[in-house]
Amino acid sequence: QRFVRLIEESKEFNNLFFGAGLPVYKRDSLLAQRKGIYVYDQQLGYDVIMENSPFYSSADIREAAEKIFSSSYLASISEGALDGILLDDDSAYLRFYESGGQFYQNSNALDFDISERIYDYSSMRILNAIGSKQVTVLIDTYSLADGSKASVEISFTYENGNWYLDSPTY
Repeated sequence: QRFVRLIEESKEFNNLFFGAGLPVYKRDSLLAQRKGIYVYDQQLGYDVIMENSPFYSSADIREAAEKIFSSSYLASISEGALDGILLDDDSAYLRFYESGGQFYQNSNALDFDISERIYDYSSMRILNAIGSKQVTVLIDTYSLADGSKASVEISFTYENGNWYLDSPTY
C-alpha cells in the first residue's frame, strides 16, 4: 500500500531535515586533515558532507523528497533546509548548500532528538476524508527510545495522479 511505503520512506527525511542530517567530515579528524577538507574552508559553521552520503546536492534531496511529500508540505520543510530563510539583510539560514564543488551541512542546525517510531499499520483507520483529494489517518505507534505508545494523525494529499504525505511522521 502506498501510504505505508510513504511513511516508511519519510523516516530518512525526518533525520535529514530535523535530526542528525547527513554524514559529514569531522573538523578535527585525521581523515579530514589528510584530505585537506577544512584547510582553506571559509564556511565556518558548515561541515563538508562525505562523498558516501546518500545525497550529494540539494537537487538530489529535493528530487527524492518530491516522490514522498506533497508540494505544499515539501515547500514548508525545504524552506530552511534547501531554499533559505532570511534572518536579516546580511544573512540567511540554510541546512544544506553547495559551493565550490563541495556540499555543506550547517553544523549549528538544531538537531532534534527524533526517536524512531514503529507504526502498527494494522491499526490504521481513516479519520477524515475531504473528497477524493485529502485523507487523514490515525495510526498507533511505539517509540523505540522508551516504548511509549501514541496514536498519530498523518495526512495525505492526492496530486499529479498519486498520493503524497502532507504532514510530519516524526
